[in-house]
Amino acid sequence: MSAADAPVIPGLEFVRPLGSGGYADVYLYEQQSPRMNVAVKVLKRQGLTAAIRRQFVDEANTMAQLADHPFIVQVFRSEQTADGGAYLVMKYYPPPNLAQRAKAERLTVEEVLRSGIQLASAVETAHRAGIIHRDIKPANVLVSQYGQPGLTDFGIAGRGGHAEDVDEDVGVSVPWSAPEVLYGQSNGDSRSDVYSLAATLWHLLVGRSPFEQPGGDNSAYALMPRIRATPVPTTGRADVPVSLERLLAHAMAKSPDARPQTALELARGLQAVEREQRLPSTSLVVLDELGRTTTADAPATRAPGTEDHDRTSVRAVSVPDAPAPVRAPSGAEVADDEDAPATISGGVVLGVLALLVAVTVGVVVWAVNRGDEEPEPVAVQSTVARTAAPSRAVDYPEQPALDARSAAGSVTFSWNYVGAEKDDYSRLRVAPSEGAVADAGIITVRDGRKYTVKAAAGKPVCAQVEVSRKSGIYSPRSPIRCETAG
Repeated sequence: MSAADAPVIPGLEFVRPLGSGGYADVYLYEQQSPRMNVAVKVLKRQGLTAAIRRQFVDEANTMAQLADHPFIVQVFRSEQTADGGAYLVMKYYPPPNLAQRAKAERLTVEEVLRSGIQLASAVETAHRAGIIHRDIKPANVLVSQYGQPGLTDFGIAGRGGHAEDVDEDVGVSVPWSAPEVLYGQSNGDSRSDVYSLAATLWHLLVGRSPFEQPGGDNSAYALMPRIRATPVPTTGRADVPVSLERLLAHAMAKSPDARPQTALELARGLQAVEREQRLPSTSLVVLDELGRTTTADAPATRAPGTEDHDRTSVRAVSVPDAPAPVRAPSGAEVADDEDAPATISGGVVLGVLALLVAVTVGVVVWAVNRGDEEPEPVAVQSTVARTAAPSRAVDYPEQPALDARSAAGSVTFSWNYVGAEKDDYSRLRVAPSEGAVADAGIITVRDGRKYTVKAAAGKPVCAQVEVSRKSGIYSPRSPIRCETAG
């Protein structure tokens, strides 16, 4: 790319090139009124096709639809030129992006958790608008001058679905893509975005993608089989809590059904790790079902003895058929805990009792209406609830260790893991070769931790196992183990 390729844009003054991608170049311009820096993404002329032009227009429309979100890069305008070119004018985020930062420095666990929750806010909001990003990776996360992440490059975003729902291939970034997308079983959905977000956070902790082998073959063809069948490696960092290792492995499960099903669910897990580590709480900002901006935070906790007895905490009631809560002014972020000062004189004891009754009734109404559905954020929270102990991080089962023993006409697989619970059960995949294990059907083992496979003498048998908890969460899968029948 060169300055000569930068288009002349009314009201903007060219400054310098910023970078180049597969089908577009990005330049820094200065907008003259009001005066500020903007980034301009310009379609390359070489290899320009109708599909690429349509993809570029779709990106502009998608980002504009989500432009108000604080963690999605804002698009100011889009133009198509008379000679068939096109450009986007976007908010400028100074270098480096998160890929460059992760390569140059070691990001703290606190920063990765915070960025993960904020990005999950953006992804969940996009999903609620029916938009799947399909290319979440560190290079597509910019950082503002105030340290806030901005998700960008919705160029291959779409409405999701399976591969048969589209009539053309979609390019993907292999190191952070889910196996079902790489192997054409899906064109991407909310669960594949969850996978890519988890792979991005793993990358930020380690400085490389999860299945990249330092000094090894990391071509797309070498990475794809690892992504499909190799268990998610640990980060190898002593300061990364086990709960975060388990959460990332869970979110990068090979089967989409075994992952958190929404970005919001992944964000909740990240918030639980924050609380476990006693880190500052990071807010989630999403659009609710009515299209209103709201926070989706878990209830905040205070250390014992720090509660403010001069304040009463009241949260907006959200139950079926209840009146809508008062909306915040446009563009305002709803606070996680809006504490309203309450001055109570000694002669208004009856008023205090009435307030306590109202709180009790509110909780009862919420309990009656919730049924078997997951409740919205807690409607009413008394000051007593605020002194509760911090919630524990989700207790994912440990990765099982798989063993195999050969016998005449059979191979017996056995496994074990730390922290077994009474109602745990196992899910086993068995195949005649290591490469076929990922496509094998699931065998459920509810009694014991052993399974025998009949096989002809001299024939190999391979297996992989994962543990499932009654609550529906899964352990990371074991390494694949192969043995030859006797």
